[in-house]
Amino acid sequence: MQENEQEQKWYLAAKYLTSGLDQEDQPEWEALKDDAQFQEEFARLRKHWHTFETLPYQQIDIADGWDAVWNRVKEKEKTQRKFSVPAFVRYAAVIVLTLFSSFLLWQWMGNTQSQSGAEDVLTTIEAPTGSTSLVTLPDHSKVWLNAGSKISFTKNYGVTNRNINLEGEAFFDVIKREVAFQVHTQAQDITVLGTAFNVKAYSDDQKVVTTLVRGSLKVKPKASAAKEYLLKPGEKLAIWNDKLRMGLPAGELQTQIDTEVETGWKDGWLAVRGESLDELARKIERLHDVKIIFETEQLKQYRFSGRIKQLSLEQVLKAMALTSPIDFVIQEKTVTLKENTSTRSKYRSLENVQTK
Repeated sequence: MQENEQEQKWYLAAKYLTSGLDQEDQPEWEALKDDAQFQEEFARLRKHWHTFETLPYQQIDIADGWDAVWNRVKEKEKTQRKFSVPAFVRYAAVIVLTLFSSFLLWQWMGNTQSQSGAEDVLTTIEAPTGSTSLVTLPDHSKVWLNAGSKISFTKNYGVTNRNINLEGEAFFDVIKREVAFQVHTQAQDITVLGTAFNVKAYSDDQKVVTTLVRGSLKVKPKASAAKEYLLKPGEKLAIWNDKLRMGLPAGELQTQIDTEVETGWKDGWLAVRGESLDELARKIERLHDVKIIFETEQLKQYRFSGRIKQLSLEQVLKAMALTSPIDFVIQEKTVTLKENTSTRSKYRSLENVQTK
């Protein structure tokens, strides 16, 4: 119990330093003001965290970034009085792991094409499979990157352009500027001035989905005769890659959608609404860096609605098994899903399986 309480303290500290606390977190955070030992340790960490926030865009990874912060803390501690090193190291690690690798700052890729000059020098920010990241762009716009996603932009971003190339899924909270903010994927070009929206554009998905939370969006599918869409808050546009390739009308617009289902991943939720187990499995693969194998093709047709907190892989699978006739076996980085015949009779239709 005590260990869980300590982990919760540092989980809240991590949110405070990175994405910010939710309203529901505030009472618990306020209560920690009476914890003198925690406040002392948090003050030390916060000091060095703010130092590293000012670093330029260069090659910094999660492990190196944390090591640098921790080494500086240890140097200070050599000349000061006692400090609980083992406990601090352990619970500070929760900041790195539990908060979806928020210490993943910037990865630099100096891929320059000689004929194009400095404009083609790219900064690439990536959230590897198994983690998500929150980053702040040079214009102070914020981007949440889902697992297995990356964005890239040129050296002159924020000066002569605000063009972002996206592979995977990202939630954008864009600061309004005179220079238009543009997001480019394999299927579409998006133009905004100031808004918040989600784009899911994984190369192995059948469709690219754009969801608008606030503001307005102009979306142009990448086809010469394609219709341009103007999205309003609460609308979702799906562009089917196969139709786009064949030159067919590829956009499907939905209105009055639940935006929390589309954007819940950035707040630690695995949210679905009528998705097949095949689609849900791809999300789990990216989040937990595993490979999912289906014992039968029929299993892929099960449909799920609801949301599950992004906990451990085993906990997520157990939650699914409790609410649907499936079973699972985990072997290192491979998960095998199979039908649980003993509970199959409880479920009348493959279309009405729900998680809670």
